[in-house]
Amino acid sequence: MCGIAGYVSKAKPVSETVLNRMADVLVHRGPDDSGIFISPDKHTGIVHRRLSFIDLSAAGHQPMVSVDGNIVVSLNGEIYNFVELRKELTQAGCSFQTLTDTEVLIHGYTIWGLEMPKHLKGMFAFSLYDVAQNKLLLVRDRFGIKPLFYGNFENSFSYGSEIKAILEVPETQRNIRKQSVAEFLANRYVPTPHTMWQNIFKLPPASILELNTNTLHYDISTYWHLNVAANPIQNLNKIVAHKLQTSVSEHLRSDVPIGTFLSGGMDSTALVSLMKNEVDRPQAFAIGFENWNESEHKYAQLAADALGAELHSLILKETSLEDVSTLMHHYDDPIADISILPTYSVSGLAAKTVKAVLGGEGADECFGGYWWQQPSRFWFANKWTEWKSKLFGTSFQAIKQHYIQAMSMGLFDKNELEQALGKDWKTAIPNDPFAHFDKFELPKSTTLKQIQYLDINTFMYELILNKVDRASMAHSLEVRVPFLDHELVEFMFSASEESYFDPTKQKTIIRNLLAGKVPEAIYNRPKQGFVGPDVFYMNFALYEKKLKNGRLITEGVINASYLEKLFTTKDHWKLWKLFVLENWWESWN
Repeated sequence: MCGIAGYVSKAKPVSETVLNRMADVLVHRGPDDSGIFISPDKHTGIVHRRLSFIDLSAAGHQPMVSVDGNIVVSLNGEIYNFVELRKELTQAGCSFQTLTDTEVLIHGYTIWGLEMPKHLKGMFAFSLYDVAQNKLLLVRDRFGIKPLFYGNFENSFSYGSEIKAILEVPETQRNIRKQSVAEFLANRYVPTPHTMWQNIFKLPPASILELNTNTLHYDISTYWHLNVAANPIQNLNKIVAHKLQTSVSEHLRSDVPIGTFLSGGMDSTALVSLMKNEVDRPQAFAIGFENWNESEHKYAQLAADALGAELHSLILKETSLEDVSTLMHHYDDPIADISILPTYSVSGLAAKTVKAVLGGEGADECFGGYWWQQPSRFWFANKWTEWKSKLFGTSFQAIKQHYIQAMSMGLFDKNELEQALGKDWKTAIPNDPFAHFDKFELPKSTTLKQIQYLDINTFMYELILNKVDRASMAHSLEVRVPFLDHELVEFMFSASEESYFDPTKQKTIIRNLLAGKVPEAIYNRPKQGFVGPDVFYMNFALYEKKLKNGRLITEGVINASYLEKLFTTKDHWKLWKLFVLENWWESWN
């Protein structure tokens, strides 16, 4: 895992001082090494911060330059099939100088060109500079596991693993995109491709941005789509078990030890069980909360004892909510996922022992583990909508409204936003603050498959993976996600839901993996998100201290009367979103 950044200047040579500043603000993503490349014409600069796992020698230094000096690569992430690709490329006549996965990108581009990303298995965001063609490529993995942002300003183009690197470029203008404020409150994140800043964007997952470094003209293309089908599959449990074991094995490829997060839930427990086939005594890390009967560290200990893992636990107190200020510096863009604090804390715990861990992200999306995927929990706007659904099938608009209710955690629809936002900000409220869901409509899909597709492309990508990357990299910790092996995900989305989904039981495939291996308290434990007790987010005294005379009120972003209403009604989830936004505002504006 690393940090990458770069800067292309049309009007003047790039500044080495600026490049050094871009590298410095990403030091937490790669404390092991740092490197800078400046093009022969002096108008393109690339920087890299390294957190080393494969080939720990100086040969793994980045940016990595090809032998002929024509290709320059800076990689953030891991290419899990690099051993197999190296063999294939060697047979094609390529000569390798290092043992790194980064060099596979150089030779892969030479042989396959823009088709190269299709050959990769892994989590990655990388830049590749073709000196001879004056072309810069930015590439992101299929699910957006690794972040990549870019800024497009007059006479300059910049990019980085985090927005803070782009903000170091002199041409970058810090103008807040007002519509993003409304979209954040509605969704708990700013939907891709936008950020909180005008002219700074997220590169979408599975995308290639191709930039002409002379003209700064760029195009974005998509190299992969997740296809959805409904094929009945025999021996599905056996096939999934094999694919998962293979994925875990590939994700453990490293020249340093790798641990795992362990919540005592089914997904993380399954990972420990699979790790035991590769590692004698896995190092596991859990978080808990004082005075909470459902604290996950208790279940994690049960799982660790049953599977022979060594568990490290940390117990949090309520006052930890004040760490949100630190988190908003790391996140750059505000996100109001309620597990940002536990994830940050458990990452800090793990980083004291290992440089990387496995995480269970992707399992609920693929195997049907969320409550909002259950037919019995479906939200209908009214009886008429429910009746129509029974007669004619559930429309996408009905699914969308259900999904909005499930995701909001304090609903800020258009009407609520008009009450909340000040005069100069409400003019930017979009007609539909949830319009980005429409991009992921699947005609003729079942309700479950449609919800799972929304989960993969919005909830998981925008919130979960973003949360995990920033919280872990703040501590220079890499999180690897074996459930998001793209071949496994493709397989699951090709299967009929009858093959894997039982509305009366949670994730039958994972349950089958754990049968006979863990105590009943784990095996029959209901799904619980990686969160603390609700009271953890009901710190009204802290909210009042932060918000009543905060920047959002004094600068007219939020109406003071609306804030008072929230305190009167004790609407802690809406206050939580405003609290996150206030902390971001103080950090970056």
